[in-house]
Amino acid sequence: MLKTEVEHEAVDLSHKATAEKNLHYEDYLKIPQLLDLQKLRSTGEEDGDGQSAHDEHLFIVIHQVYELWFKEIIHELDSVMKIMSAEIVEGRRMLTINSRLSRVCVIMKILVEQIRVLETMTPLDFLDFRDLLVPASGYQSLQFRLIEVKLGIKENCRITYGCSTTFRTPFEDRCELRDRLETTCSSPSLFDFVEVGSVN
Repeated sequence: MLKTEVEHEAVDLSHKATAEKNLHYEDYLKIPQLLDLQKLRSTGEEDGDGQSAHDEHLFIVIHQVYELWFKEIIHELDSVMKIMSAEIVEGRRMLTINSRLSRVCVIMKILVEQIRVLETMTPLDFLDFRDLLVPASGYQSLQFRLIEVKLGIKENCRITYGCSTTFRTPFEDRCELRDRLETTCSSPSLFDFVEVGSVN
């Protein structure tokens, strides 16, 4: 390696070290942007008191946290299925699979436990802003549907709500979301990989 190349590499490492030294918690986690995502729809104009519905903030935070955990579950499931897609899965990789699926189980327990926080909001508190959310619904959560499909829930095992409504319906007019869902539906699920592994 030439001297100039060594010097150039040393400068790059120096800049990297400086950048890491100056890295701040708020910058790394994008805290200002994260805390600016809670946009209330209630303004107080509905009842004339000029005050937003207090519990709408809780409602938004809870559901955004759900979606963040959904993202992590999908991240873990995808990594596990990538390992299992290999023609031969080494024994040591099974420890990784077990660890990541155990993590998913823990996250799911947290998701259930979060309901207790939401239950501190009374039905009357919810009614203060519920009409402002129509027609939005948790039924429209793409990540929730992706998790179902990745885990292996088959379409013929689903319960439909109304004669023309399926789990795909909320995404029919959202091309990007619809395409992502269809791609997942046409890909092997975790159940498929486990089933193939048990046969082999």
